[in-house]
Amino acid sequence: MASDEEMSGALAWLNKFCADNTDKYEKEENPLRIIAYYISNHEMQGACMSWASSYLHKLDCPLNFALVLSYHIAKEVELLDTTQNFTQHDTEQGTQTVAAEVARCVFNKVHQVCCRWQSAPELPYFVKEYMLDDGKIFSGACADQNRRKKMEDRYICIPNLNNLLQLEGKRVSYHAVYDGHGGIDAVAYTIQHLHLNIAKSPNFVNDPAKAIEEGFISTDKNFVQKANRENLRSGTTSVVIMITSTHLHVGWVGDSQAILARNQTHIDIMTPHKPEREDEKKRIEDLGGCVVWFGAWRVNGTLSVSRAIGDASHKPYVSGDPDIKSLLLDGTEDFVVIACDGLWDVIPPWEAVELVVDYVKDFGVDADATAKHLVTQAVDRGSQDNITIIIVFFEDGPLVTSCRPPKEEESVIFPIPIAVTPEAQAILERLDRSVRGAQESPEPAVEPSTDQEVPISENRATTNGSRPPTPRSERTTPRGETPHKQQDCMSRGVTPHGLVTDTAEVK
Repeated sequence: MASDEEMSGALAWLNKFCADNTDKYEKEENPLRIIAYYISNHEMQGACMSWASSYLHKLDCPLNFALVLSYHIAKEVELLDTTQNFTQHDTEQGTQTVAAEVARCVFNKVHQVCCRWQSAPELPYFVKEYMLDDGKIFSGACADQNRRKKMEDRYICIPNLNNLLQLEGKRVSYHAVYDGHGGIDAVAYTIQHLHLNIAKSPNFVNDPAKAIEEGFISTDKNFVQKANRENLRSGTTSVVIMITSTHLHVGWVGDSQAILARNQTHIDIMTPHKPEREDEKKRIEDLGGCVVWFGAWRVNGTLSVSRAIGDASHKPYVSGDPDIKSLLLDGTEDFVVIACDGLWDVIPPWEAVELVVDYVKDFGVDADATAKHLVTQAVDRGSQDNITIIIVFFEDGPLVTSCRPPKEEESVIFPIPIAVTPEAQAILERLDRSVRGAQESPEPAVEPSTDQEVPISENRATTNGSRPPTPRSERTTPRGETPHKQQDCMSRGVTPHGLVTDTAEVK
């Protein structure tokens, strides 16, 4: 997950932050625009983690360190007595707390916790445990607002959900893409709470697939209540993958998709929810709704997706119940691509796999750069929508393994055996000297004749001053050392992977 180098980077950031700041957020205005007016008790943890990680992202905090820091800041805020520290209002759905006051407390806690950790002899054990936990997968992500007026996509990458939330059970990684519509309220709510609702399920440890289903249903139910209370009309598609040591679990609502590559070949693992799907159309019509063509197939002439979290005014026709699929890992998995319809509208799944494989073979295994490459391909092919992509590579998969630099060859000189006759030992010594001499004394160069063609060395420049192209099979680049630096996809105002955050809140 994270290396010693990343740990050193986190400590350097912590020292600089504490040198530049006090243990209290001193500015009058909040550093983020808080979307919600009120939050309930069961929303406290997700909202606090989101605000903390958004603020830390603004301060250039390293990603994995920001994740674990945000979680423990949220836990400290949850321990406070809300009746004594915040203004509350009673509603039909229960007691609601003023969100801006809680957020202000979160920003103060960021300063307090950072200064406390920095002054301690060493970081808490759970920070090192999370940061230095090296798993068998790694991921990269990129998002682009593209030609839309607003960025309504969000994504999240958590390499070890159990470790982050300090839960028992097998290691589970969590990656998800959310594609909002009709505003950002639903997508902001989903990125804050869906992974936490899944982790809170009693089935999380023993039946992750069931936990995903329960987490989706709980998140949809809670947001619809919030939407009815606050007159919110937005919704979001969602696709989630959770990977354990033995299985890959997928849960989704809507038309965002995840695909799997095995042995560099595309494998379908899900079917997106679209109104024109026969089973979805029948479900909608049985409930009294309709599916009509209006530029695209739409539920009741409005929405072009048949399932989503939110869309309170379109329930029950637009369902929040997910489909779930689980696959047994067999060791031939190369990577998973998770993306919204901004990619799939212009690039079919099989071609996305080919693009990833070709890029990795040409430039090495760089997950972020590969995701950026797919985004660029989608834009060049005319995609008009927001585009968000996560690529999850399997460390021991065939593709990554084949692209690792070859190991140095072992010496051909063998030690002389001990239990040998003097005659045999003399022969072996002469053989050893002759082999060493051949290695240390290269053959003298022979001047070519005037009519003999002189070959051009691979390391010599050609006549036009350039070097000859390197064969694809030899262009292996170690992971994380791509020769072409890609433009930082964060420059378009999108969220870095690994943070539970909503970039629309950042001022």
